[in-house]
Amino acid sequence: MRVDVHHHAIFPAYAEVLRGLGIGAQPGVGLPGWSVGASLSMMDDLGIDLAVLSAGSPGFFFDGDQALARELCESTNADLAATVAAHRDRFRAFVAVPLPSVGDALHMIERWAEHDAFVGVGLLTNYAGRYLGDPAFEPVLAELDRRQAVVHVHPQLPVHYPAAEINLRPSLIEYVFDTTRAIVNLTLNGAHDRYPGITWIFSHCGGTAPYLAGRLAIAEPLPELEQVGDGGILRALRRFHYDFALATTPYSLGSALKLAGPERFLIGSDFPFVDEKTVAACLREAAGLLGPDMAAVAEHNPARLFPHLKG
Repeated sequence: MRVDVHHHAIFPAYAEVLRGLGIGAQPGVGLPGWSVGASLSMMDDLGIDLAVLSAGSPGFFFDGDQALARELCESTNADLAATVAAHRDRFRAFVAVPLPSVGDALHMIERWAEHDAFVGVGLLTNYAGRYLGDPAFEPVLAELDRRQAVVHVHPQLPVHYPAAEINLRPSLIEYVFDTTRAIVNLTLNGAHDRYPGITWIFSHCGGTAPYLAGRLAIAEPLPELEQVGDGGILRALRRFHYDFALATTPYSLGSALKLAGPERFLIGSDFPFVDEKTVAACLREAAGLLGPDMAAVAEHNPARLFPHLKG
């Protein structure tokens, strides 16, 4: 069974709320259209048997409105569960959580994580500028650890980025930078060791973390890297898993494979934010790099991480 772990669902209720707030996928860019039929068509065309659906960015927390975040998460999880129920042979989902409220996040995990539609929890790299290793989020990580949860981390725009100086839609570079920030934040706080029960999946081959691994390793004698623990940054990065959405070149997937090995990678399409033609090209590129290891990435690794996908 070939599984895509980075596949988005954009439900009408969610999109309508964001349109009413004047919020798009990112500044200046609207949400793409999506339907169950479009996902199934893409999956059929590209030989993907099952997709794990997630909400992804821009998330749920807008203008500090926690009540809205809670409401949007609840409706999104209900829509995800209904979609899986209607197409159980093709979809599963990651639970959406309304951080930065720890109490609301814990309630949402308790409410939905054991529902048979869900195979893990979806988090963003930062919430209002606070990254996942923030001490305030410790109760959430502890609960995910207790549940032995698979956690997919999707990039979010950072609170501050040079919008005026770089005339590009910010996702092109800021998403990979923010994934890197989230990974470094977790490791600097030692969260990867304190919560070994969490299986982390980071998007886009871990952003620029593979490139920076050697640079960070050189800095390990510094006191601020003390909590990275025995084996240092390289051991930490080799414990994580990664999807290869939009990161299938020899310069991205190639270097990440040298760092972590094919057993740590999974298919990611980023549909519908990435169109079918581009997804197809990325899959071909990945297959060329991986060779016989493509079967491990597409089938064996998700079977190991999600042993209850069938049925």
